[in-house]
Amino acid sequence: MMVTVGVVIPVYRCEDFVRGCIESVLAQTRAVDEIVLVDDRGGDRSIDIAVDTLNEHGRRHHVITQPRNGGLGRARNTGLAALTTDLVWFLDSDDTAEPTFVETLLTAMLEADAQLSVTRTYRVDEHDRVLQIDEARPSSAVVTGPEYAHELLRGRAKAYACTKLFDRLSLGTDPWAQDQAYEDIATGIRVALSVKRVAMVETPLYRYLYRPGSLSTGFSDTTFDLFTADADVRELVAGQDRGAEWELDYLGFHYREVLTSIAHVAMRARHDSAADPVLYRTAIDRVRRGITLSDLPVLWAGRHRREVVFALLMKISPALYSAVLRFR
Repeated sequence: MMVTVGVVIPVYRCEDFVRGCIESVLAQTRAVDEIVLVDDRGGDRSIDIAVDTLNEHGRRHHVITQPRNGGLGRARNTGLAALTTDLVWFLDSDDTAEPTFVETLLTAMLEADAQLSVTRTYRVDEHDRVLQIDEARPSSAVVTGPEYAHELLRGRAKAYACTKLFDRLSLGTDPWAQDQAYEDIATGIRVALSVKRVAMVETPLYRYLYRPGSLSTGFSDTTFDLFTADADVRELVAGQDRGAEWELDYLGFHYREVLTSIAHVAMRARHDSAADPVLYRTAIDRVRRGITLSDLPVLWAGRHRREVVFALLMKISPALYSAVLRFR
């Protein structure tokens, strides 16, 4: 029986990049069986360019137009509901994948009898120059779902939706958090905890476009959605009798991925004179309230040394930490 693969592409304000995204889908050595575009009402020509590119290649596809701009999580859920395939790939419309992405992840999944397969990520700039690889090398070609969830918690793996092939049944209905940013953090851990095996591909096959001022790098009200994601992750892993190591690694996640990330985004915006003063003060105050001094010996014992330094400086003098960050 042939396994089918579908791709969901939310399209939003990516005029300069969406053609390359679509062409990377069409260039796959193992063609996808269904393509769903979700027009998230960006108010520009992005969806027209995407459709034109597919039509130029004579490729059948389905377009769903959202009633309003609803964000990435809602767009992914909408597209997922329209797919009929066994496996699902979510692709962001300003990114690209290597031609062997689908073939390699599908083969790895089938050989491992896994419900999820994952590749590593090249982070690239607007000139397609590689800046870094975001994930550590996998420790094994196949891990259990909880083992992969633990890697996500530790920051050795990333919860990016787009670097993965999902078994449709593992996702359920509306898996992505809606009406908030950072929608993939808790979902990535939740799905990993629900599956038996995850196939790990060491070769980076996804190219994630890093754009200054994007949702992940800009400072705005949506930055505070990291606190919501943090609460969701805490509910999944803390106090769930998974052992002391999980508790410690959640604490490291809380300081590394949430408090440090918010402080850095806010402070860099302030360095660039792009931070609303009230929003900035709110962010710094909330970060400082999230720091508990009794956590610091625990973090130090767990070798989360950078997080300890961050927490101490933020408690003593946010201005000093900001000055240090300016020259990093």
